Amino acid sequence: MRLNHDQFMETETMNNTRKLKVGLIGLGGVAQEHMRAYAASDNVDMVAGADIDTDRGRRAAEIYGLTPYLDYQRMLSSEALDVVCVLTPPALHRSVVESAAEHKLHILCEKPLAASMDDALAMKKAVDRAGVKFLYGASYRYLPAINKARELIAEGAIGSVRLCIEILVGGKGSDNVRMLSSVHYPDGGPGGTPMGLVDHGIHLADTFYWLTGFKTVSAFGYGNIAGVAPEPETAMLTLENGATALLVYDEATFSLSLPSEGIFSEGAGWNINGYTPAGGWDDKPCMIEVYGTKGALRIYSYANALYTTTADGISNIPLNHRPYPNHFKTQMDSFTESIRQDNDVIAGIDEGISALKTILAIYESVETRCAVDMHAAG
Repeated sequence: MRLNHDQFMETETMNNTRKLKVGLIGLGGVAQEHMRAYAASDNVDMVAGADIDTDRGRRAAEIYGLTPYLDYQRMLSSEALDVVCVLTPPALHRSVVESAAEHKLHILCEKPLAASMDDALAMKKAVDRAGVKFLYGASYRYLPAINKARELIAEGAIGSVRLCIEILVGGKGSDNVRMLSSVHYPDGGPGGTPMGLVDHGIHLADTFYWLTGFKTVSAFGYGNIAGVAPEPETAMLTLENGATALLVYDEATFSLSLPSEGIFSEGAGWNINGYTPAGGWDDKPCMIEVYGTKGALRIYSYANALYTTTADGISNIPLNHRPYPNHFKTQMDSFTESIRQDNDVIAGIDEGISALKTILAIYESVETRCAVDMHAAG
């Protein structure tokens, strides 16, 4: 039946206001935070979830009312979905994304994009061929403290950026360190701990660009290998404007933080010692420092606090409120708007490839023993 103009416009309005149907693949770990955030969204309806763990599926069904599946292929074939959230370990991203693309579904994929560049490029090929929208899980782009810092930097509040730093060192000693399994990262390749270079530092590989507007042009450092006992990890990145970005990670030692050093975390989140609930005391909070020619910023990404120091003194900057894990709601709301309006996403598959390329360049530098030019990196 051919619709007249009024009927067509009514259908378009319904398509732009109805909740998009979401299916989740992978229901452990970070998926719990995604589901908690999506449950509060007016833009999506979680209708199905797939996981090889029966208990995870059962619990998700009980709490959120979604239909559980053991086989994600069956879910993709059985459900009338609009969006698929890929929340599996990174080593599985390629196969899941390729399947979702074959079903012509829009895709949100958690970080890192993939466990290898070959997988990442194959994912891009599948997404481009299908013509679907793809949102890379650069979730730090949706954290209030980081976005306010970005705004201040763009306004020139701290002058020209000279130095960016994140240091996460602590844990419960080398005998108690938790390595991510080969399900996450294949043995012998890049891998390590949950708050290490690959699984956490990938955020910063994207965030430094998001904050400053300058891409990474060279990388040097050391990253842990999956299946091998961890060592301290470091990275020194050079940005387009000549600024330096430093990362230091080690979960196999102990924290030197004193009892008075820390912050009450407004948002939930992760630190070197594990998970911190919203409102709890975070003794080792994730903190990004940005130093400029006219001032400096201290950014508590998860704890949702921002401080600036200039010639006028120290200031506590007020923030809009939607910290972790509710920034996943902001992320999904942004994605649904892009789908409905057919606009570009904030962070697409190319941003995921760029962040992965930066991390892999650090590993390449171990072999070359010199900084890797990002323009020449594979």
